[in-house]
Amino acid sequence: MATKIKKDKKEKSSTEEQDLKAEEQTVEEIEEEKQPDTEESVEKDSASKLEKEVFEYRDKLIRKAAEFENYKKRTSEEFLRLIETATENLIMKLLPIVDDMHRFQDNYKPEMKSEDLKKGIDLIFDKYMEILKNSGLEEIEVIGKEFNPELHEALLQVENPDVESDHIVDQHEKGYTLRNKVIRHSKVIVAK
Repeated sequence: MATKIKKDKKEKSSTEEQDLKAEEQTVEEIEEEKQPDTEESVEKDSASKLEKEVFEYRDKLIRKAAEFENYKKRTSEEFLRLIETATENLIMKLLPIVDDMHRFQDNYKPEMKSEDLKKGIDLIFDKYMEILKNSGLEEIEVIGKEFNPELHEALLQVENPDVESDHIVDQHEKGYTLRNKVIRHSKVIVAK
């Protein structure tokens, strides 16, 4: 019987050893299986994070593009309104000139003296030029000045002993600047 107990103990211990080995193998297999799962899950997590970021950036880009389109439309509309307002302001300033011209037409009589007509036209013209000057219009001074292609357009050259070469002798058509920008060149005759 002692042998039987020893034999049972041996069988029991070998069974326990086998169980332990089986458990160790199972733990190792589980750990090995977990590692690829962990790597796969890490890859899946990072891929889903990247997808989420891509979606967020795409959404932001679409929103910014829409905001920019709205901005362009808004500024375009504001620019058109500004032009309309500027035109309206200039016309409002010029309406008194129109009124003066109507009064002149209504009061004109063929027997009027030419001096009176000239005075009336001069008054209207002076008022008109004052409005334009207040809006930033300036006449380009030319007579006796040196020819400048940025301000002047030479129609022809003439010999004139009284004037230095390349200086303006006469003006055919006045030139103007609007807020220091040339809007019409003076048409001039230049000395050789």
